[in-house]
Amino acid sequence: MNRIRCQVPKQGLLLLTAALLSGCAGPSTRVLPQRQGGTMQEVPDEIPVVEEGNSFYLQESLGILSASARPAGSREEDSAARYIQKLLKDYGYAVSRQRFRQKTEHDEVIGTNVTAVRQAEDPDADILLVCTWHDSPPDSPGAGKNASGVSVFLETARLLSGLPTDTELRFVSLSAHERDALGARMYAKSLSKRERERLIGVITIGPCGAVDTQDTVLATQDGRGTMLGELIREASGGVTGREWEFAELAGQENGIFASYGIPAVQVGQRFDSFDFGTPLDTVDTVDAECLSQIVDTLCQSVSGIMSLDTPSMRAKAHFENNWNNFIYSQDPGQRIPFGVSPDRLQALFGIPGKLAVVTRDAKNRSIERYQFSMNWFDMDQPFKTSCYFTDEQLDLVSLIPGGNRLTAKEMQEQLSLLYGEPHKKNLGPYGLDCVWLDEQRGMQLELIPGKESFEIEICAYTPQLKPIARFNPDGTQPEGEQALTPELKSLKDLCSTMFCPQEEACPAAQLVFESDGEGGRTASVVKDAETSDIWEVHIDPADFVRADGGMRDRTGTLITLERTYGQLLAAAEPERYAAGYDALVKGLEARTRGIMEAEPGSSITRTQETLPELADAFAMYVLAEMPVDSPGSYQECVRYFYQFEELNTYRSAVRIALGLQTEE
Repeated sequence: MNRIRCQVPKQGLLLLTAALLSGCAGPSTRVLPQRQGGTMQEVPDEIPVVEEGNSFYLQESLGILSASARPAGSREEDSAARYIQKLLKDYGYAVSRQRFRQKTEHDEVIGTNVTAVRQAEDPDADILLVCTWHDSPPDSPGAGKNASGVSVFLETARLLSGLPTDTELRFVSLSAHERDALGARMYAKSLSKRERERLIGVITIGPCGAVDTQDTVLATQDGRGTMLGELIREASGGVTGREWEFAELAGQENGIFASYGIPAVQVGQRFDSFDFGTPLDTVDTVDAECLSQIVDTLCQSVSGIMSLDTPSMRAKAHFENNWNNFIYSQDPGQRIPFGVSPDRLQALFGIPGKLAVVTRDAKNRSIERYQFSMNWFDMDQPFKTSCYFTDEQLDLVSLIPGGNRLTAKEMQEQLSLLYGEPHKKNLGPYGLDCVWLDEQRGMQLELIPGKESFEIEICAYTPQLKPIARFNPDGTQPEGEQALTPELKSLKDLCSTMFCPQEEACPAAQLVFESDGEGGRTASVVKDAETSDIWEVHIDPADFVRADGGMRDRTGTLITLERTYGQLLAAAEPERYAAGYDALVKGLEARTRGIMEAEPGSSITRTQETLPELADAFAMYVLAEMPVDSPGSYQECVRYFYQFEELNTYRSAVRIALGLQTEE
């Protein structure tokens, strides 16, 4: 695929940026052509033919929305919402705004959802919901995350606006995605029971088109296909020549809609770009051709649903997703997310819970008990599951058998198959209490026999660090060290490239694999206790590698590991790297203060960047493209490392190993 990066003419971008920041809803017609909605077409025998996406419109939206950071509740986010509202209204949709204000544990979130509706003649017609989100992380222009998704969303809405339809179309741009997907939660909550019954599903458009990770996938709550997902997958093969694969994305918008009985599929990238969510997330990191292909794929699949010749899909959607009888199955290999809120847990499960009891403990802390029906431990019949939240944080799960009629002895045998022999046994009033420790997932399970049945209590457990293997600075293992499993070898090879560089001028460290299970300590840099000149990098493989050897989160893993090497640079060579970087940061901070004092109330005051630590800037230096023409203090911090020849050699070696660049 030829990579065509999104470019907006500088003159136009300056005018459009000024319009956006001043609260103007749309672009100047003196600079850009006026967008028009689609025109009504004659009803064909099968599926309407849709014109191809306009790359200029995609680039226009991308440039306008990414002119500045737009965190939820900011003036910039409100301007983005008004821009989206104006375009959707111009396309002929009935447009409304859903403003919300929600208190959290630490602050208050304000946001604006924009809803555009195109009614069908039948008031009881199927409803198809297409969503995206328009807020960005703080301090980030958010071109990829998620102006890319919004641009695809707007162009898809434009192209479909003129087609005949027997399905009610709803295009909803959500707010506060970066605040636990609060906008999706507020919109889903506002839907009536009848609207939920009419919905055949939700298509969410997430970050897409990054030049370094263009692999588009269809993400669902459990990684399995849905009715809408299958239609999009089939269309993708015709448009791109390769059918998009399904991937798992629990929680966020997928999980929130699923918890309301609405199947959802998200179109987006398999992995986030390294730039996403940072000040480097600008328009030149997004591939316009990839966005156009996503638009064409969505239009082809949705136009088929809209066709007057296509029968209602409601019965099929309800049957395949089994909304009324669906029971969530907790995989024994999956970590229970202790510490999350009730809303977050329901989004992760994708099922609604029932608030049963609200009490207070001796410390006057709120105790909430939510009830679920769930399958556990690879068993087919459900358990009555109670989740206890202390001050909005999950800290205990209690299981009571439902209709499976298991005995405590049979349950003990099943748990022993999964977790080994009990760690501890105590004789209770009704039999033997057994305790298992799942060190990999940080859980303690206790089986408590009762008079007629039994209860299982699950709580968090913090295991001790256990050594796995050690490697010398040259990548070799000391004699007598434990050999690695095949699942860990790929991680070792990756870490050796990063922490045992062949470039002699770069610091190298002993690599230590040790684990306290998922979570806890992930990666750290320490000085060898017995020597004064050997550094160690400690890595917990459980936080990076799945049981099948694949990475849990490729982008997050690579950023974390390179950030750790940045910490090693700062600690091992403070005079060469850290001193100069600290001086740069102080100079940039002084410059920013001078501008703010000279121009009080300027846009710089509102969008002042938080300067990165050396380790964070180094990770972006290695993994992201060089920000040659990008102004800003953050970009200057990243460019700092290009002055060191040995680091440039190191960067090339790592990027070649990761497939981010080829040998020159």
